[in-house]
Amino acid sequence: MKRLLLSLFLLGTFSLLPAKAYADCQALYGGGQTCTSYNFSLQKFVQVPNQSWGNFVNNLSVNDPKYSLSQTVNFQIVITNTGSNNISSVTIADTFPQFVSFVAGPGSFNTGNNTLTFVVYNLNVGQSQTFNLSGKIANSGVPQGITCVVNQAAGTDNNGDTNTASSQLCIQNVTNVTPTPVVLPVVQVRTTPPTGPEMLPLALLFPGGLAGIFLRKRSKKLDFKGGEK
Repeated sequence: MKRLLLSLFLLGTFSLLPAKAYADCQALYGGGQTCTSYNFSLQKFVQVPNQSWGNFVNNLSVNDPKYSLSQTVNFQIVITNTGSNNISSVTIADTFPQFVSFVAGPGSFNTGNNTLTFVVYNLNVGQSQTFNLSGKIANSGVPQGITCVVNQAAGTDNNGDTNTASSQLCIQNVTNVTPTPVVLPVVQVRTTPPTGPEMLPLALLFPGGLAGIFLRKRSKKLDFKGGEK
């Protein structure tokens, strides 16, 4: 009986204590608590190659259009406040994959870890913001054939909540093999004298010359015979 009374006393004592308050939570009068939510969504998109600005998709597989060496690739990051409270700031870290170098984007780029970092401020409830990034495919070092890489983005808000997103693209390299140049021998071009109309009169004089020689020899023979008479 004493144990039962002690248990009831302890239970009543603890029930009168205020509820434990966690970070971003407030105790309500009469019991319970309400917690602030800083939820946000993060999406990452990659542009389909050889397209005008637009036509962004989540991922490009080996069966989709592929990027070539030295080609520019455009990305988009879309962040949306899906919670019930405004978000004062979200820090975005976007890591470029192997074989893709940074070209342009907001914030600052760290060449050591190939990561672009920027901050999104004052994201209201239901609000979305889109950020454009661009990179460039390497002009060498990419394995022969098709290589798929993933671009990774991560966001952390001022409350410490995080979210991640990624997009895949594929690179096709068919130019790694350098063809051996073929050197052909120099052909000597020989020219011949022209045989056009200007040579025709000379050709016609040749038979006349032969006839003159023949008549001259014949006249000499006749003269010689005449002298014997």
